[in-house]
Amino acid sequence: MDNAHVVCLTNLFDKNGLSTEVNVLVVIDETLTGNDLETVTAFFSKRGTISFTYAPDINKSQDMYGAVLSGVIGNIVPCDMDLISAYTKRLVPGGLLIVKTDCENEENTVKRLKMCGVLDVAASGTPGIVVGRTPSYKVGSSDKVTLNLANKENVISAWKLDDDDSETIIEDDLLEADDLKKPESSSLRVCATTKKAKACKDCSCGLAEELEANRQKEAPKPDTSNAKSSCGSCYLGDAFRCASCPYLGMPAFKPGEKVQLTGTLLQDDF
Repeated sequence: MDNAHVVCLTNLFDKNGLSTEVNVLVVIDETLTGNDLETVTAFFSKRGTISFTYAPDINKSQDMYGAVLSGVIGNIVPCDMDLISAYTKRLVPGGLLIVKTDCENEENTVKRLKMCGVLDVAASGTPGIVVGRTPSYKVGSSDKVTLNLANKENVISAWKLDDDDSETIIEDDLLEADDLKKPESSSLRVCATTKKAKACKDCSCGLAEELEANRQKEAPKPDTSNAKSSCGSCYLGDAFRCASCPYLGMPAFKPGEKVQLTGTLLQDDF
């Protein structure tokens, strides 16, 4: 038992409860000599079946194992996602996976094992040793689910609404009197370009003139019967009128003549 590799494997077997009936696969690198492998194999011959393989040869065999130990003896075997996935395919349901890595890469190794579907992944007490187990079921396995039909009615009734506690809202009561009025056809007309009740810049369909006529009808007509000029020159024409003159834009008229202003003269252009 003086061999360092034998001591290392013995500690891992005892610490993780590996029995003599478990087939163990140890993944090694090429630095281990044949004498070392013979010594380890001879020591564990009475304890169980132990096999050795290199990482590139992991997919050459279809044998299933109860435990896979990667890089635990000899040099560390770099484990990427593909290699860890290959390990899980060689493990029986509930199989043990032990990976040795550098201490600084221990956290990344834990993440990779979890991403490959390994359960109960954790760093062991030994620095650089990460341990996990595969699920206790095979991929694609199925099982029968039994339903208790005796409680089926109770389950359905739990989702029913009690009409006595609920308040029914009549949609028609939410409508106002104006909501029931039928709109006039003229108000529904829209421009083919803007798709709105607004004429486009180069309107040629007559919508601009129609909207302007409706606006003038609805615009209140100002009362200018009592309008008085503050300068006394309004009747002479625009040349004698101020900028705020209410008669601006109209032709000259005789003094005292009653002038009616159109509805658009007192409105801003913008």
